[in-house]
Amino acid sequence: MSETALPVLLLADPDPLRRHETAEQVQSWYRTSFRVLQVGGLSEAERVLGQLAGRAVPVAAVVTAETPGGHPERHPHTRWLLLGEDGGTGLAERLRTALDDALCTWNAERRGGLPTAEVRGYRFSPAAYAVRDFLGRSDVLFRWTAQDRPDAPVTVRLGDGTELVDPSISELADRLGLIRPAGRERYDVAVIGGGPGGLSTAVYAAAEGMSVVVIEDDAPGGQAGSTSRIENYLGFPVGLTGGDLAQRALQQARRVRVEWQPTRVATRLIPAQSGDHTVEFVKAGTTETASVSAAAVVVATGVEWNRLACPGTERFLNSGVYYGASLSDAPSTAGEDVYMVGAGNSAGQAALHFARHARSVTLLVRGTDLGASMSNYLVQRIERTPGLHVLLGTEVAECLGGTRLTGLRLRERAGGERTVPAQCLYVLIGGRPSTDWLDGALELDDRGYVLTGTATAIGTGTATGTGTAGVGRDALPMETSLPGVFAVGDVRSGSVKRVGAAVGEGAAAAHCLIEYRRRHAGRFQDAGAFGGF
Repeated sequence: MSETALPVLLLADPDPLRRHETAEQVQSWYRTSFRVLQVGGLSEAERVLGQLAGRAVPVAAVVTAETPGGHPERHPHTRWLLLGEDGGTGLAERLRTALDDALCTWNAERRGGLPTAEVRGYRFSPAAYAVRDFLGRSDVLFRWTAQDRPDAPVTVRLGDGTELVDPSISELADRLGLIRPAGRERYDVAVIGGGPGGLSTAVYAAAEGMSVVVIEDDAPGGQAGSTSRIENYLGFPVGLTGGDLAQRALQQARRVRVEWQPTRVATRLIPAQSGDHTVEFVKAGTTETASVSAAAVVVATGVEWNRLACPGTERFLNSGVYYGASLSDAPSTAGEDVYMVGAGNSAGQAALHFARHARSVTLLVRGTDLGASMSNYLVQRIERTPGLHVLLGTEVAECLGGTRLTGLRLRERAGGERTVPAQCLYVLIGGRPSTDWLDGALELDDRGYVLTGTATAIGTGTATGTGTAGVGRDALPMETSLPGVFAVGDVRSGSVKRVGAAVGEGAAAAHCLIEYRRRHAGRFQDAGAFGGF
């Protein structure tokens, strides 16, 4: 993939010094995804736009120092942004925010457009799958080229021609510009987890003038980010993908100055004598460690998929057996027989999505009634979809194969067993809380979920309510057993496991943070009020 394949950001400014400085800055932000061209003013910009249209080169945005009188019709999807008169850090920050917003919309409208990376590797390589999964959930368009050799390295060719061989996920995120250097050593709020609950908390807290950083171990959206369709989220009558929702939330968070730090895996929570708390983390795929301190911490680490307990699953992990169902992996299953384990809405949506590509999709359900745990509208669609089969009262007894998955031994509730050929098995059977990293720092219920001021210890008979309920002290509604540490979303004991509920809890947690700041004003710094959405 050549550099000329990159879409263009056009900078039109008659001031040559300012134009050159701005172009260098913009190119440093987006160098792997866009090519920056400079012109002297609007008249020259219109001429260049005509030339680019004739060569079918997409133009994502025009940044101009002059108020445009009209937009050339040859690039109807191009975003136009006015460059401010004042210079300095404030201008750069506003321009970056405006471009992020514009390019997010432009990318969404051009779904299926030009890729910004090419990935080569063996189809069933765990490392290749990890790269494809991360790029897909990070909303990075890429071209996948499968190699025949099982020992083929994972090679990622970026839009500027740079090639990365077997990169770590952190290195890949850094080279793609998905990570920006941390702007502070200490924050008002550190949110651990970038799913719907964590991003919601970050947006509302930052809008109240708090400095906020989000530490995310992978890509935005958490488990919801890999959902092929969310159709019950208020305000989106035809639904949207989990990835689209995650990217919209991330852009909104950046707009209110939230700092986003992906591919950082939290490993420890340490309370400090000063009242601050420290979160230690490691960069994904490396042994490099770092930490962040904050007056308040919000745990929003969500849940991990439950593991399938049968022989062979660990041996074929990410080489035929996968937890969750990455949307970017669906086209690779063309001509293959795919099996999925699960009976919830996530499994149903994934089965429908993969049925568009695979030769066949079979949904394995331990129970005898699919409608007992799946929404009726999904059950009806599954029944009407050609090539999509449901086996009730059936579970996986063993995963078979040599270096990769080639078959499954299935066990029926009635006691019979049979072997079927299978290239892929996707497991979506509920979740377990991601709380192992806390290592006893917070009180958990008997299933491992974080107790909060309004949480009930499941199975203990503890009453629900504010105050002593859940953590046994005068805690704020979303506050944990450790003062100044809060929990939201699926990781919280007693939470409703829905995207909408997690977003609502984020708003409630931000309200708790406002009250906590009032009680401990000396621990918080004035980050400056944001001018509005």
